[in-house]
Parts: sequence; structure tokens; C-alpha cells
Amino acid sequence: MWQSGHFRQAVVDAAKRINAETQNKLTTRASSETDLTNQAFSDDLPKTDRPRLRLPEDDDGKTAKSMRRGIRAYAEGCFAAIRNPAAHDDLDEMTEDEALEQLAAFSVLARWIDRAKVVTAP
Repeated sequence: MWQSGHFRQAVVDAAKRINAETQNKLTTRASSETDLTNQAFSDDLPKTDRPRLRLPEDDDGKTAKSMRRGIRAYAEGCFAAIRNPAAHDDLDEMTEDEALEQLAAFSVLARWIDRAKVVTAP
């Protein structure tokens, strides 16, 4: 999509891929991206049908809990403010620079998800 100048669709496709890869990593299906990331980075203990994602340095302390809360909020912001308008609104094509910025935002989220380990219920 990128090479043909379809920058908006490239951003939407990246967001969809992050959603799909997160679902695959957790072997779960969620109704929305927000629900998925809220469950994945929840402070709650994992349940049989609800594994969690934890960054390698997560020691369940204040900083770890702050990171989880931040990741949940960041993910919701990325999907709500970037993916949703790009996917659902009839907007003009975005510039290459704008698309690069939006892809960079999703890249940060993708890196956190990729680095996180899956924690399952005992």
C-alpha cells in the first residue's frame, strides 16, 4: 500500500496487524482493540481464558503497574485517534510524513507487545 501512495490504508493495515498478532500471542479473541489491550495489560492476575502480557522487567511494583496503565491508555489512543478515523471516515489521503508519524506511534505499541511475555493462570 505504501509504495502505491495509499498511506492511510497502510496505517490501517498496520493497526489491524498489531491487533491480529496480539490475539495470536494471547491465543484469544476480543471484541475490540481496546478490550484486547485492556485485558492483556490488566493488573489482574491471569485467568484460564485470560492470559496477560508482562514486559520482561515487570516486577509487579509501582513502575510496572504504571507502565501497564500507560500501555493500556496509549493503545486505546492509537486505535481510537489513529486507526478509527483512518478506517471509518471518508478522509482525504494523508501525507507521507503524517503516515510515518502514525506508523511510528503504532511501532512503539507493537514493540511493547512483541517484547512482552505471556503469563497464564497456574
